[in-house]
Amino acid sequence: MKTLISKALLLIAFSAVSLFSYAQTADEVIQKYVDAIGGKDKWTQIKSLKTDGHIEIQGIQINFTQQAIHNVGLRVDAEFQGQKIIDITTPSKGWSQNPFGGRSSLEPISAEELQQKLDELDIQDEFVDYAAKGSTVEFLGKDEEDGNEFYKIRLVTKTKNETVYFFDVNTYLIYKEEKTVKQQGQEIKLISKYLDYKTVPFGIKVPHKWDQMGQIFVIDKMDVNPVIDTKLFEGK
Repeated sequence: MKTLISKALLLIAFSAVSLFSYAQTADEVIQKYVDAIGGKDKWTQIKSLKTDGHIEIQGIQINFTQQAIHNVGLRVDAEFQGQKIIDITTPSKGWSQNPFGGRSSLEPISAEELQQKLDELDIQDEFVDYAAKGSTVEFLGKDEEDGNEFYKIRLVTKTKNETVYFFDVNTYLIYKEEKTVKQQGQEIKLISKYLDYKTVPFGIKVPHKWDQMGQIFVIDKMDVNPVIDTKLFEGK
C-alpha cells in the first residue's frame, strides 16, 4: 500500500508539473506574440478603430468599412450590386442587414448569434491581458503545415467562445485560427489564415490580408483612435 500511495502521489505531482509547464509555455508564446505586434502598452491605448478594405470573392471585389469603439460597439458597412450590407454589434444587442442572406432590412440578431460575436468588441487584441479579460489558454503543442512549424494554443473567452491559434515558431505571429461557429442552425468549422503583416503608423502590427475559406479580406487603410459617433451602433 505504501508503494501504491507513493506512485499515486508521484502521478499527481507529475500531472501538476505538466500542467504548470504547459501554462508557462502558453504564456511565453503569448508574451512574445504581444511583443511582436507592438507591445501591451500600445494596444491598451487603442480606444477606437476605423478600417477601410475590400473582400475578394471569385474575381468580385466588395468594399467595406468597419468602425469600432472598444467594448462599446462595432459596425460593418458594405455594398454589393446596389444592395447595402450592415452588421452591428453591441454588448447587449446586435443587428444585421444582408439581402443576400435573407435580411432585406436591418433586423435584430438572435441571442446565439450575438454570443458568437461579442468577443469582436475587444479591439485591443484577444491575447493582450487575456486573463484579466476572463479568458483561459491551453498549450496544445506543435504542428506543421507547408514545411513550417507552429505553436498551437487554445483560447476560451469568458463568453465561452473557443478558438485554436497557430503561432509561427520564428516570428510568433499568428498564422492561422480555427473555430466552430453556428450558421443557420449548422455547425461550421471556420479557418482563417493571416498574411501580409504590416506596422501601421500608430506602432501596432496587424495582418493586412487574411484568407477565410477562400474569401480574401484586404485592409487598405486603418485609422487608430478616430472620433466615432456612438449613434452608429443604435441599430437604426
